[in-house]
Amino acid sequence: MRIGSYSLPNNLILAPMAGVTDQPFRQLCHKLGAGMTVSEMLSSNPKVWQTDKSMQRMDHSGELGIRSVQIAGSEPELMAQAARINVSQGAQIIDINMG
Repeated sequence: MRIGSYSLPNNLILAPMAGVTDQPFRQLCHKLGAGMTVSEMLSSNPKVWQTDKSMQRMDHSGELGIRSVQIAGSEPELMAQAARINVSQGAQIIDINMG
């Protein structure tokens, strides 16, 4: 499977789940064979980016495999800003939650 320029070793993708898909869980799933894991949903609201929870979710250092991050929001400029910040922190794929 390919997503843009990234080739996944298989079609097993760990979906983002709030309160579940933290970095240790993603690492475990990757080691057990997931072709890609997606982080917990991050808000595009910059007012919450400095909270401990958001800062931990935005830290992609040491991630195994392809680093995919889900962001949620409704304002295009804030979504773009959140995507740029996550890419600068190591995200390779941005998954947009449009719910």
